[in-house]
Amino acid sequence: MAVTFYFARHGETQFNVQNRVQGWCDSPLTSSGIYDAYRLGQGLADVEFVGACTSDSGRAQHTLSIALEARENERMRLRRGLPVADGPVKADEAAELFAEEALDHEGQIAAIEELLRSRGCLEPHSPVPDTDEATEADCRWLTLAEDWRPPVNELDWVSYPAYTLLALPLIPRIEASVPARCDVRLREWCFGDLEGEPALRLRNRMFDLFGDDLPREEQNERLNEIADYLFRVDETRRAEDFATITRRLRSFIDDCGRSVEARGGGNVLVVSHALLIRSLVFIYAPERVSDPPKIKNASITKVRWDNEEVTVESVGETGHLHHRN
Repeated sequence: MAVTFYFARHGETQFNVQNRVQGWCDSPLTSSGIYDAYRLGQGLADVEFVGACTSDSGRAQHTLSIALEARENERMRLRRGLPVADGPVKADEAAELFAEEALDHEGQIAAIEELLRSRGCLEPHSPVPDTDEATEADCRWLTLAEDWRPPVNELDWVSYPAYTLLALPLIPRIEASVPARCDVRLREWCFGDLEGEPALRLRNRMFDLFGDDLPREEQNERLNEIADYLFRVDETRRAEDFATITRRLRSFIDDCGRSVEARGGGNVLVVSHALLIRSLVFIYAPERVSDPPKIKNASITKVRWDNEEVTVESVGETGHLHHRN
């Protein structure tokens, strides 16, 4: 049976707002990023998933956790026939969405507050500002606090023959939710000595490579050259060449595809990162690598696995993020 992967980019982060390089280093979701994740889950309420996977980056895990919770709540709303609010969801409506059979004990209060804040009914409750006013020292602290992980090839990869629908969900308080797990192979590119730095430094490095500021479309078509150059000049020797990125991405698709196919197939939600998703398209459908030019936060790229054959069905879809009728 066929397997369809729904690759989603994580929600907006502090480093996205500040235009900083973010690969294996991490920064928290902004309140807009939390809303991205909420709309992602809400928009996928009609899709049945047999499992979910996420990068081990905190921003991806947080996105998946919120998305699965939002999806469960929206499915509850649909089952109970509750109307969609014309404006921001009201507190009494939210309380009905989080009925006792959907969440238990204190999870109800926390989830309602999170939902209300993400919908603008309460002030965002987050230490992360949604502007570029954070100091450079703050950003440096976030980068250094990340405690560098070892290279991917030094880690034990997930054993997908053990993949089971009884796997522990990331958010166990939601009963009957989608089983989810982390996989290091879904990480963003590692940018080595550029991690956490202003994006201008990455732009300057690509200028050194190409001798010009290339438009995004041409950059997409030359991803392999960019990765290989960043690998060669990285002073930390942590950056990955494109062959390494390709191996881990193909390995994930093959292992997870075979495992889910052996269990009857179905849809798998995968939360990952912009350049990794772009690399996926570059590898399996190079003619579509710039359609669209940018992989937006919470967008969906669909990839079909069918008897060892991989097909990219769509790239960077955002229709699921629109207001539901």
